[in-house]
Amino acid sequence: MSGARGTVIRRGKGYSVILDLGRDAEGKRVRKWHSGYKDKTEAEEARTDLLSKLDKGEYTPPNRLTVKQFAEGQWLPSIEALVAGERMKPSTAASYRVQINAHVIPGIGSVVMKDLNGPMLNKLYTKLLTSGRRKVSEGQAAGLSPTSVHLVHVTIHRMLKDAVRWNVVPRNWADLADPPRARKSGEETMETWTPEQLRTFVEAVSMDRLQALWLTLITTGLRRGEIAGLRWQDVKLDTRRLRISRNRVVVDHKVIEGTPKTPKSRRDIGIDPATVAALKAHKARQAEERLAWGPTYQATDLIFTWEDGRPLHPDLISRTFVRLASKCDLPRITIHGLRHSYATAALEAGVALKVISDRLGHSSISITADIYSHVRPEIDQAAANQVAGLILGGAS
Repeated sequence: MSGARGTVIRRGKGYSVILDLGRDAEGKRVRKWHSGYKDKTEAEEARTDLLSKLDKGEYTPPNRLTVKQFAEGQWLPSIEALVAGERMKPSTAASYRVQINAHVIPGIGSVVMKDLNGPMLNKLYTKLLTSGRRKVSEGQAAGLSPTSVHLVHVTIHRMLKDAVRWNVVPRNWADLADPPRARKSGEETMETWTPEQLRTFVEAVSMDRLQALWLTLITTGLRRGEIAGLRWQDVKLDTRRLRISRNRVVVDHKVIEGTPKTPKSRRDIGIDPATVAALKAHKARQAEERLAWGPTYQATDLIFTWEDGRPLHPDLISRTFVRLASKCDLPRITIHGLRHSYATAALEAGVALKVISDRLGHSSISITADIYSHVRPEIDQAAANQVAGLILGGAS
């Protein structure tokens, strides 16, 4: 039966295998040519292999489809369909799109899909590590970080995984590559503020219009996207509870609104009396601003907005924090450093790691443990003294 579907013929100086795939929807005979075999023996071996794959459903017809053609014509549209069907986060799809357009197509877009291989992908990753940055500022490295290049690899792997399912390529070439290892959250040096420094900043911004925003970040450890997407319906001031169910994140310079990525990120946490009082004052101020702007006020349910109700861009929140912090004569940290500062302060206060993990919205307690495995020297020294005192007796 298999022999009837495959024929070896001489073609020029070489040999070809013709596979008979039956008839299409219009009744036309479908034949696929596989050429380039140097002798009849090689062609016969190829015919047997091709027919075996055909019987197993693993056969992929020959084509000259390039990475660019496949990505733009098939894969990216399928990703958008997943978003429309709520089977993929818009931020995830946007990230894939950015990696494809910024790095994959410029790097290997002209390569035929079936010609891809592990060494070719490794060469791409090496180039991105050394000169992959699209815009290089003065004093900035020209290459992308290992974590950024690993994200490119993740995108390629997902694209090729779908290509295998759709019989475009016979296997996922990304499995044969050696991408750089993504840096784990706990491996980078975390710049944090001590509780005393956090208090200094809170006092310094006590008269700022967004004082409640800064205080909420400091006393809850929320992510930037979570604070930007926080709505009044998510806050129960009477019971001191806060629900994190929405976020506003930036992907390729665009703000995307959605839900947190993991179930653990969607959470309910308690808030302290000082933060409740700050939010009440902010709500009253927002009501006054609504009246002052009248019909031109852009009403939303967002807690933190411009005076006219427009949503705050997450990048603006970061820039404003850096500007305010620079006036306080404090160590330079990013706005994400406030989240790390909250966690380290919670550890210092003796809060259980599981509680900290739940409040931060980590998917598992092991992530929290990995990130905060390094404690401040002062805390470490206090622990050394406490344990030694218990063992040796008396003060150490």
